[in-house]
Amino acid sequence: CGSTSRAAPSTPRLNGRLINLLRRSPQRCRLWLRPTPLQAMGTGVCCMQKRLDSSIDWVADVNVFTAEGVAAPVGHGKPQMARSLPSCAPSGALASSRCGPGDCGDGDGLSAEIAWQIAADRKQQVYEAASLLPVLYDVRPPEWDEAPHTGTAIHRKTQATRGLASFQKPQGVSAQERLHSYIDSLQHLSANSEAVAKVFEVFEDYMHVHLLLEHCTGGTVYERILERQYFTEQESAMLVKHMLEAILAFHDRHLYHGCLAPDSFRFLSDSPHAPLKLVDFGIELKVHRWDAVENLSGGPDLQNPHCPQFFETCRLVFCAPELAPPHQPKQKTSRGNVPVPLAADVQDWQVNCAWRVGEDMQSQDLLDGELLADVIDEHADWFNEQQQDAVCDYSRKYAAADVWSVGAIAFLLLCGYPPFFAPSRNTILGRIHRGEISFDPPFWSKISEEAKSFVSCCLRPSCWDRPSVQEALEHPWIQRLADSSPSGSMFTSFMLNLRRFYRTALIEMYVANMLARKFRREDMHDFLSRCREIDMCNTGFFTASDLKHVLSALGHSSVSEAISAKFLRAFRHPGESYIDYVALLDSIYLRQRRIFEEELWRHFQRVCQSTGRGTQENAGRLSVAELPVIFSDPVIMGLIMREIPESAGVEEAAVCQRLQNGIRQHCGDRGTTQLDFHSLAALLLKLVRTYTVPKELMWALGGTDFEAEDGLSTVL
Repeated sequence: CGSTSRAAPSTPRLNGRLINLLRRSPQRCRLWLRPTPLQAMGTGVCCMQKRLDSSIDWVADVNVFTAEGVAAPVGHGKPQMARSLPSCAPSGALASSRCGPGDCGDGDGLSAEIAWQIAADRKQQVYEAASLLPVLYDVRPPEWDEAPHTGTAIHRKTQATRGLASFQKPQGVSAQERLHSYIDSLQHLSANSEAVAKVFEVFEDYMHVHLLLEHCTGGTVYERILERQYFTEQESAMLVKHMLEAILAFHDRHLYHGCLAPDSFRFLSDSPHAPLKLVDFGIELKVHRWDAVENLSGGPDLQNPHCPQFFETCRLVFCAPELAPPHQPKQKTSRGNVPVPLAADVQDWQVNCAWRVGEDMQSQDLLDGELLADVIDEHADWFNEQQQDAVCDYSRKYAAADVWSVGAIAFLLLCGYPPFFAPSRNTILGRIHRGEISFDPPFWSKISEEAKSFVSCCLRPSCWDRPSVQEALEHPWIQRLADSSPSGSMFTSFMLNLRRFYRTALIEMYVANMLARKFRREDMHDFLSRCREIDMCNTGFFTASDLKHVLSALGHSSVSEAISAKFLRAFRHPGESYIDYVALLDSIYLRQRRIFEEELWRHFQRVCQSTGRGTQENAGRLSVAELPVIFSDPVIMGLIMREIPESAGVEEAAVCQRLQNGIRQHCGDRGTTQLDFHSLAALLLKLVRTYTVPKELMWALGGTDFEAEDGLSTVL
């Protein structure tokens, strides 16, 4: 059936065995099919049964119709498989734990043998092939103001709606095993916890893993509060309690999130009493850290993760100091500009991770104390999960990071603005690492001392000094639900502050998603130049109104008008929303890279399948001799040409030849004739960035040298 998991028997082979068994005795058994309950659609159900939207529950001794059309009695015993099944587990898995072939029922054991084979097949098929996702579901992309890795999926037959979360897989073998283990734990957790969105199905291919989740339609915490006319401290305590209960279920299974934010939670429905559920599991950050640990030489920076949430200031403010990127003090250059590195400033680690070379090890400072400490902690945490060692709690550091995030969310829910907030990303990082919080009297004068005590203990700078989630749940403010707080609604300033902060978060997300699709490389340079013209003091940020003027000047008036219509007028507030345009460019760049890799992967699969190479054994791999097949595809070349500045003035044929020569030289230097897709995508991104913007355009933009020696960096 095309599954990419650790599946043993495939569906066609299983069906063949069933046919042989039925031929041996066609009048001895009957497969009774019934529709699968939606809540029972989990992992382990084979693809063919999903297409039929049915499952095999039990083998009954009932009448069947023979070839002559005469009803004939079949057997005389009880059903061989249990009828009542838990909603969180497939029926075959339960049956396989109760009996084996020939061990249950009367007669010749034929029914039990069929049931055993079906159960064994379901138990071993953990993930479905990602190619089946659009076959079974109508996949719809997220809204422009939502995270790009989310979406919705509507079942084509039952019309059941699921939430969709898609992530790129890590590259290393052990890192992928950690991802599989984490998802397996999530499935078991979500099946037994009402505070966590259920993980119904998992789809996987060489590049991605897709989770089908319980669809929560009740909106975020922001939306639910802003719909109200008033909000009390008691309601804040109740929300924080629900969040802690969701995280407690995580920590009980030795799981952690790492970067919780208010939009990590959603209400199940629009009902006033709908439960609050955790819908974001922090997988993207974990994939980055696992890859960094496994590829220490030439791998991603463990201390400075390039994940989108770390370049969105309204999400960064909730990140704990032990997982937040390092603070970079400002340094003035001779020209008076502030050199702030973009996400593209880092050597592309994917090019080197497939081929370890000696000079990489020599150039890497392996004695960096903080880096080694992080790597050791990551390995120790994984070892602890595998060995179930209850004596040494190495995961305490990451559990404490979740407590910090909940404390920061509680701060927001009490005054309307988060702690450590500032207009620029670098200033936020400085405040996070200093860990200094203050309860400003105008906004905190009506908040109880117990609430301040709860926030203070959760936001302690040292992760070892913070309470555990269980201890936080036992805090008096949570236990008594703020019964000592002043009665009545909070100050009017609470709603004003929250509306302003939420508006800024939506503008950041919306503009980054829109411009990632619209901007070319020259547009990025032009955008930066115009931002600097407005930012005369080199602060790195400006107002949302300034952003509108820049976008209109660049010809993106539709985006500018949407900002006014969707956010500025819909979330009226006397104050301005401040945008860090450097962090915004970083966020756009990361999204563009993800879009490029996903589109390239989709067309890479199409070309491989059309040439007969779309098998599981060859998935994601390409020989050097097959490069002309890839580069002869017009869609792939159009995708590559879009990454090259138009001002470079190069022809598509010349680009095609140059890219192939560069890839052949790269493989020849490393003595290999095979490329995996990760390395191919990284090489293409590196090579296309050697087509620089002409020097005269550089000087027109202020004389900034955007291209570094490796062809990947943009240094501002």
